[in-house]
Amino acid sequence: MKPQKKTAIRPAWSVGARVTTYHSPDPAIAEDQWPQKNGVIVEDHGEMIDSVTRSYGRTWALPRRWAVLLDEGQLVSRDGAELEVEGTRSTEPPK
Repeated sequence: MKPQKKTAIRPAWSVGARVTTYHSPDPAIAEDQWPQKNGVIVEDHGEMIDSVTRSYGRTWALPRRWAVLLDEGQLVSRDGAELEVEGTRSTEPPK
């Protein structure tokens, strides 16, 4: 995932919030090349994730807090650091 700008104030995400994230269904595209996508948070898995105390023993397929339904129809899972308020992302390419 592309890093987001550090800010002093973090949004308080909630179900129904419009967000921006990066996503590509094409496995041939590297994560740092994924295009920006907009969508809406449809589920908060926070309580379930907070209750997990064991290590998974892997770095793939880890649980994420937010389920986001992208405007294009894909359902993706993201953590808060992978989201921004829709419309606040810079149009400049990352350096």
